[in-house]
Order: sequence, then structure tokens, then C-alpha cells
Amino acid sequence: MKRKRAGLAITGLLVVAIIAVGATLALLSTTTGTKTNAFSSNRNISIQLRENEWDGYTFKDGAGDSTTGLEANPDYTGNKEDLGVNQAKAYLPGQSIPKNPTVKNNNTNGNGVETRVALKVTYFIGKQQVTYETFKNKLLATDGIEFNNKWEQIDGNDNDNMADIYLYQDVLGLEEDVNNTTTPLFSTVPINKNLQPGEDGELPRFNINVQAYAIQAGIDDMNIGEEMVKFINAN
Repeated sequence: MKRKRAGLAITGLLVVAIIAVGATLALLSTTTGTKTNAFSSNRNISIQLRENEWDGYTFKDGAGDSTTGLEANPDYTGNKEDLGVNQAKAYLPGQSIPKNPTVKNNNTNGNGVETRVALKVTYFIGKQQVTYETFKNKLLATDGIEFNNKWEQIDGNDNDNMADIYLYQDVLGLEEDVNNTTTPLFSTVPINKNLQPGEDGELPRFNINVQAYAIQAGIDDMNIGEEMVKFINAN
């Protein structure tokens, strides 16, 4: 009798096990195919920096700017002696030398983006980099360089960072000859009329270097000034 009960108990367990396994295998299930979403872009940023009153090169003279600034544009049709690059080779005290850094959003072919641009300006007396204040006090007329109010200085002009950064206040758009070009940061470099030669009998040698930077415009909640300074300092 005990064996019979034991057998019934074992049979009962097997039935339960079979039912449990059967229930697991019979659960309804399904899946879907994979949705593949590909993202790509041919959008890009391209800018030009020109100083046509300095060297005679305009925005129509090619896309690059690495070779300009050292000599006058050989194709310039005006009086080359009036260009800043030539005046600077034999400048005189009291002279105002033309130099007009201007930036253009160069992409108007459908692949570009609206941009915010900035200019980094560094000053050298001889081979030594100096702050603008030192440069002004030693070389320039009393009022110094007149900077255009369309540009806001966002960094520099101190002993820790001798490069000055100026942010253009408007977005540069994509429509040719309408809103894709800045006003010049400044137009002339006024030399102090009382500037004296050094012990070698020569007037000081100096450089003003200008470099342009651009980042994409239109990002919500972005502090454009902070982002521009980070980008410039990283490059």
C-alpha cells in the first residue's frame, strides 16, 4: 500500500513537472526586424580672412589665406604703394597704416551653416609678444587702435593671456553679399608721432598677427563667448 502511494506521489510530481515545462514552452512571444537609421552630413564651415587695404587681396582671390599678408597682391590694380604692407616696410612716426581684418562665411553653396566668428590678435615688438597695452604705450598714437563696436572683446588684454579675442556680434549667414561678411575689426594702425629710433638708429620693428575662428551658430543655451574662447585656446 505504501509502495502504491509512493508511486502515485512520484507520478503526481512528474505530471506537475511536465505541466510546468509545457507552460514555459508555450508562452506567447515575438520580435521585430531591426530598424536601421543612418545619419550622415555634407555640411561644413569654411571662412576666409582678408585685409584688402593691407595687401590688396579680396575674397575673390581664392579660398586660402596662408600666403597673403606678406607681399602685395601682384594682380592688384590700384597703387601698390598705398597698401599697408608696403607702407609698413618704411613707416614713419605719425603715419596711419591701413590694415582691415575682415571675415567671410565662405559657404553659400547649400552645404554651409550659419556661423559665429572671432578674431585672435597678438602683438609683437621685435620677437617678444606683448599685451596690447604695452604695444599701444610704446608704439601707437595716444588713442591707439580704434576697434569697431560690432566686435566685442571677450578675452585677453592682460598679463596672463596676451592674445586678445574679439567676437563678432552678428551671425554670418549663407546669402552671398548680404549678411555673410563682417565689418573690419579695425581699419588703421596709427603710429605715435613722437616715436624715437633705438640705439641702432632704426625705428622699432613690430608685428600684429590676426587669425580667424568660426563655430556653428544656433545651438540653444550655448554661451557663445565661452565656447569660442575654449575653441581658440584649444587650437
